[in-house]
Amino acid sequence: MTVKLMEENEVHAFESFSDHPVVASFSTRDHNMRFREDAQGSENDRAAFLERLGIPPAGLVCPDQVHSANILLVSEEMSGRGAVCRENAVGRADGMLVKAKSVPLGVQTADCASLFFYDPRQGAAAIAHVGWRGLYAGMPEKMVAAICNNFLSRPRDLKIGLGPMIRRCCYEVGQDVAFLFQKHVSTRKGKKYLDLARAIGSSLRQAGVKKTQIEDPGFCTSCRSDLFYSYRREGQSAGRMLSVIMLQ
Repeated sequence: MTVKLMEENEVHAFESFSDHPVVASFSTRDHNMRFREDAQGSENDRAAFLERLGIPPAGLVCPDQVHSANILLVSEEMSGRGAVCRENAVGRADGMLVKAKSVPLGVQTADCASLFFYDPRQGAAAIAHVGWRGLYAGMPEKMVAAICNNFLSRPRDLKIGLGPMIRRCCYEVGQDVAFLFQKHVSTRKGKKYLDLARAIGSSLRQAGVKKTQIEDPGFCTSCRSDLFYSYRREGQSAGRMLSVIMLQ
């Protein structure tokens, strides 16, 4: 399934989320969402994007991402942690869960995937940042387990969206990474390419999620230089996109 990019008056990046009391979206390279203290990071960019979604910028919760499978349960008292700077980020983690309304969760990406989770039955939401390291550590499966353990969710009830990420067309990896994900690696002209989206989907299915529950827009951050930042393409100077989810 594919979705179009948001129009000015839309707040959902995923059709399957659109009829529910939740906001789920990702930014483009129109804004640089890096932390304020990072190169080119802009508090104003974060505010402009979030306000468009009807999200109060001061309440945003972001982690200090470390390419891990660490997951945090977020409460109302944590509102604003990591809203603009790494110094007060909610913790060193790459996944967050929430059941409190009006507490937006956000992760930064620039080739890694963002995963959006929503359980309409229990009224719970979650978000994760997943690159190959987080994938190898089992982040997708652990996110499903964490949602189920904390909120009594069932895998079959989850709606899941995949944000823009580097795709198998561009994600060249070394032999060491290719060895870890052999089922999801293809070879072209002697080079190895990882299908990150497929590997994430496989991990989610192992956790009891069906393919029909996963909505994937199919955007490649490396190919679409007009829309997205890409660390692989731009290096250290690359900006960051922000993926955000909030219960209403």
